[in-house]
Amino acid sequence: MKAEQMALDRLLDRAPQVRDMLSAYGRRVYFAKSGVLGQTWEAREKAYRFNATLGEAQAQGKTIFSQTLQASLPGLQPEQLYPYAKPAGIPELRACWKEKMLSQNPSMRAEALSLPVVTCGLTHALSITAELFLDPGDPVVVHDKHWGNYEQIFEAHYGAKMYNYPTFADGRFNLNGLRDTLAALPDHKALVLLNFPNNPTGYCLTQKEAEDIAGVLKEEAERGRRMTVLVDDAYYGLWYDREAMRESLAGVLCGVHPNILVVRVDGVTKEYFAGGFRVGFLTFMGQEASVLGALEEKAAGAIRAFLSSTSRPAQEMVLRGLKDKAFLRDMCAGAEILTRRGEYVLKRCREGSPGGLWAPYPFRGGYFLCLRMQNAPAVRRILLDEYGIGVIVMNQTDLRISFPCLEIEQLETLFDLMDEAVRKAL
Repeated sequence: MKAEQMALDRLLDRAPQVRDMLSAYGRRVYFAKSGVLGQTWEAREKAYRFNATLGEAQAQGKTIFSQTLQASLPGLQPEQLYPYAKPAGIPELRACWKEKMLSQNPSMRAEALSLPVVTCGLTHALSITAELFLDPGDPVVVHDKHWGNYEQIFEAHYGAKMYNYPTFADGRFNLNGLRDTLAALPDHKALVLLNFPNNPTGYCLTQKEAEDIAGVLKEEAERGRRMTVLVDDAYYGLWYDREAMRESLAGVLCGVHPNILVVRVDGVTKEYFAGGFRVGFLTFMGQEASVLGALEEKAAGAIRAFLSSTSRPAQEMVLRGLKDKAFLRDMCAGAEILTRRGEYVLKRCREGSPGGLWAPYPFRGGYFLCLRMQNAPAVRRILLDEYGIGVIVMNQTDLRISFPCLEIEQLETLFDLMDEAVRKAL
């Protein structure tokens, strides 16, 4: 066993419940500080004469680069674009994102959070979590209204077994469904996945619902179950209803019980309208600092083993934006546009179908709403073929509509045509 791996094991000995949550790979993986990258980054800081460790081309001590590429990225210097980033991401960006998280989430405490690890988008962050914490057959508990790619990540790729429960009961989050599903699990460990604002329904938790979820998880932890609680905050900040809680569920769950490790996944994809940048963040929460640091190292090792590192130009541009008031004003303006559309969707959902032909699932925020009806596949086909309107069919009864890409007048047209399309499909 390598010295770095043994050192991480000693740190995790301080939290055996967290070590037990890790997969076989999660226990094996480590970031080799004594390896090529570790030595390279040490030399970057200390080699004052010259540095013969770099896998980068230089001339006169400067990075060799294309003037054509550089012209397309004004405002960033060559050294911000062309050298590799560290596997865990640019340190300043990680610190800046953590500061952002703390300022926006009063429930979070700095000492209970790791530095966020930069990932190649949120899907990559979800995959790293699965890699570190799931062995084949391990249970993943998730509400039934969820992003379809979860099956590809957790079941198809990593071989876990997903346990679904109905998302809603009486128009609210189904707390008993979560409680009963956890209680019936055959294993002593589980990964619990929660996504709010929700894809596909747009549901957001209230403060009380969040606290109730924390209570259910604490009860289960007190019975001895060890849980990695994965909070998918892809749509963080997009809240349109006054009842919606205005912070991350991760902050409410952080530190609830030693048998609970909170893993938060978020990024710039939806929050900052920059999906093409592929910049996500993976943050570990709710354990002592040394344990969180060990998990950071393991995540960095997983990135090193698979990607080496994520895009430096994208990270530098995000960092530059976070420090620029003009960028933040732009993002606020974009969020206001979505809020106006979200409020219109709320209004039409409350009005409902004039003919009683469709009904919305509870909606409060995010990017999507979901309508329940008879013969949803036929309705989709009619909307597309007869009216030129594209929507997503989820199953026999559910249609998903993405509204951030539609103007309010387009949303008005869609809602006005929905009864007609459903009636034709009957």
